[in-house]
Amino acid sequence: MLFLDNVNGSILRSDILASVLTERPARVRPLGRTGMVELNSTAFIAVTGNGLTVSEDLARRFIVCELDARCEDPEQRPFAADFLQKVELRRAELLSAAVTIWRWGRQNGDLQPGRPLGSFEQWAAWCRDPLLALGCRDPVERIDEIKSDDPHRRQIVEIFQMWYARHSDKPVKAKAIAEPVRALLDPQGRGRQFMAARLVHLAGTRAGGFVLRRQKAAGKWGTGTYSLVRTSKA
Repeated sequence: MLFLDNVNGSILRSDILASVLTERPARVRPLGRTGMVELNSTAFIAVTGNGLTVSEDLARRFIVCELDARCEDPEQRPFAADFLQKVELRRAELLSAAVTIWRWGRQNGDLQPGRPLGSFEQWAAWCRDPLLALGCRDPVERIDEIKSDDPHRRQIVEIFQMWYARHSDKPVKAKAIAEPVRALLDPQGRGRQFMAARLVHLAGTRAGGFVLRRQKAAGKWGTGTYSLVRTSKA
């Protein structure tokens, strides 16, 4: 188990962590070395913090649990004596119940599946679907909500909404992009090269019910264009 405590007021974003959670094996570079090593990690990874937000890339890789003590000083709440000790004493009982649910699900392969979740198909069939059959809520349903809390994704959605309001789905050259859209793309006014790099980076991005398409120049001296296509009514 890997436990990261007190990640407070942060946006959890890590390409390496995303790879470790979904790839078998994951290739990582040890600190201070140039070579890559392969990891087949099966560790349970838990992260805690106040004001912690999970980035869009990690949203489908974590089950987010939100605890609200409904008080300013949660450490002063009274609890029954020996709470942790009671949990430890019931460890065998609790593990037995969890394994019983898992075994029941494995013996009943015709359970109604929940929403698909790429890279976690076995977990969904072995762990999630048995709990759904017993009346629990599908944690996959929260992924869209978690993604929408990512500030980076919210910024892209804001850009796309302003773009569509100004240009609809018409192809437009970078230099012809409306000023309100340019202000969102380059709020610090870093110039034409930054704007061009930002557009290339956003090309193919899907967010807020839109996807930004890039059309290459027709000839050697032509200029490429961008168009925002609506993909849903989101």
